Amino acid sequence: MTAESKATPEAVARHYDYITPFYEIIASRSLHFGYWPPGETGGSFAEAQQRFTGLMIKLLGSQKGHHVLDVGCGLGEPATRLAQSTGCRVEGITISPRQAAQAERWASLHEMSGQTTFRCGDAMALPFAAGSFDAAWALESIFHMPDRATVLRELARVLHPGGRLLVADIVLSDKTTPEDRAFLQNAFVARSFISAEDYPYLIRDTGFEVEQVLDVTGNVMTTFDALASAVQGKEAEVRRAYSDEFLAAIQEQWARIAETAKRCMGYVVITAKRR
Repeated sequence: MTAESKATPEAVARHYDYITPFYEIIASRSLHFGYWPPGETGGSFAEAQQRFTGLMIKLLGSQKGHHVLDVGCGLGEPATRLAQSTGCRVEGITISPRQAAQAERWASLHEMSGQTTFRCGDAMALPFAAGSFDAAWALESIFHMPDRATVLRELARVLHPGGRLLVADIVLSDKTTPEDRAFLQNAFVARSFISAEDYPYLIRDTGFEVEQVLDVTGNVMTTFDALASAVQGKEAEVRRAYSDEFLAAIQEQWARIAETAKRCMGYVVITAKRR
């Protein structure tokens, strides 16, 4: 089941506009979890983020000539890498005008402007015609949005029949208390969370055939320790960019986030095909 918070699109945009420089200091421009192969916990957070992007590119399976939608594109690094590595064209949408401009600059820096486009857009009412895309992905973005089912139906609308969908998302277990859920929703500026068990049914009910539900909880949870280590190694830079008070607050908050997440959070990557 889901429970909603009052995270509005405007609040999400403000959050990312404020916190993005912090993540650029301690990690990369890919605003998602890291991935560690089974049995591994070493390496930097930024390296693990790049591994996860690579895995999701592989799972999406896009090719040269495909038209791909990135819902919640952030700073454009995953979309740019997707375009570079496969030859596909990528359109990214974000709720933040600042992110859209930063993503355009990143793509230009990597000579990918001809294959990528970034704009402000509402995932609840996608600004594209029906059947416009061969594939779409949403990497840690749907939990920010007011209604998952509406977003997924919009994705089904803009994908042509047989088009592929990849969703990477945080899930919560049935052991999550109302207090834990409220805390995590606030920490992640999330509108709602869903369980891993409910997700496939939601995907099916919104116009897709589920191909795979990949539980990568054991591969991504090292993110919490890796991020804490990255902050420790970049304390001086974080202080310069923000303040002593910001650094102290985020270290204290992150410790609680990590403890709560390790008790009740999971992570799934779902691939599906538009019916």
